[in-house]
Amino acid sequence: MYAIIVGCGKIGSRLAQLLSSDKDNVVVLDRDLTKFEEIDKSFDGLTIEGDGTDQDALKKAGIDKADVFIATTEDDNTNLMACQIAKQVFNVSRVISRVNDSKREPLFKELKIDAIVCPTTIAATHLRNAVIYPNLTTILTLNGGNIDISEIRIQGSASGKALKDLNLPKESTIAAIIREKQTLIPSGDTILQEGDVVVVVSLATISDEVGNILSR
Repeated sequence: MYAIIVGCGKIGSRLAQLLSSDKDNVVVLDRDLTKFEEIDKSFDGLTIEGDGTDQDALKKAGIDKADVFIATTEDDNTNLMACQIAKQVFNVSRVISRVNDSKREPLFKELKIDAIVCPTTIAATHLRNAVIYPNLTTILTLNGGNIDISEIRIQGSASGKALKDLNLPKESTIAAIIREKQTLIPSGDTILQEGDVVVVVSLATISDEVGNILSR
């Protein structure tokens, strides 16, 4: 995979390291040369000084062969414009953007950005869940925060019940159960045990209801 990352702050630099460690081809673009100092020395991709909204800089980064384009700067206007150029001018097949102000997410959705990540919303949601549901950990948020993938530790009335008897909302599903270091793919007849950790995929709007059923 050939990936271009615009912005080499804490998020962009860490993402570059992760993708590089997966043996992907990674190019990081930033206007500030000093930002490249954020990247670990083990990074074996390319770093290019340039503006992510400058078509010449993007061509230099190899955008014509990019499989994925990720904008991670702290400026939403820059991210929006960079993604628009990547998607509409260079026809990059997958475009992903960081959004710093959650109120601006609709603008990115209008451009049909493939994935939108708002660190503020994700962090606030995770912290809130940690307060209200100590046994629930949101491990991934998709579709602009509309879908949650969570780990929930079973306790209370759910223990000893079969999945089919839990009356979980139809907008949720238990994808896997982790039991004493074993991973189980459940059926409706699977009996939950105290201490099981279940992996749940659900709409974010019903996460509270699912948490109440499984951990209280």
